[in-house]
Amino acid sequence: MAPKGRVYVIALVVVVFALGFYISSRHPRVEIICPERDTVLSEEDYQVDTGKGLLVLGRSTWDEVGRIYPGGKSLGMSTIFRPDKPDCLLTFSEDENILVKLHIDGPELPSPRGAAAGDDYKLVEAQYGKDYTLIKSTDGSNYFDMVYGKNRENSVTFKIRHNKVDRIIIQREIQ
Repeated sequence: MAPKGRVYVIALVVVVFALGFYISSRHPRVEIICPERDTVLSEEDYQVDTGKGLLVLGRSTWDEVGRIYPGGKSLGMSTIFRPDKPDCLLTFSEDENILVKLHIDGPELPSPRGAAAGDDYKLVEAQYGKDYTLIKSTDGSNYFDMVYGKNRENSVTFKIRHNKVDRIIIQREIQ
């Protein structure tokens, strides 16, 4: 490569790194505030009544979910299933095809204790308590997560936007 070409390549690499550093430095930081004691979740906190059947995280199989939501679809070659209704995504373990995560995005499917998308976060506190891990941005935005449970593998997370529940994520390891 000619010396002039090397200079262009080096200049391009420096510009890309500088731009990457600038973008990453502007990204807001996250603050995690853990409770003095964790909320102990019960077996019922991992059971979601769909009105057509019971989904049990860590136990329900792909076939059982398919019977509850016969019009649902697998997303490509993945372990993710999307029913026609309600607005949610179900994630299954790769080998066992067991339901391990449920993302609820609409108000039609409430959490096991009755909180639903669109509810005020104070209702979540009333139903689940104040012993949750708070994950929030330090930029002063109105977005934060309320995580109930001892660890991320077995938890109920409420994603809050403008003080309202935007998404509920229930996840549980295979039992």
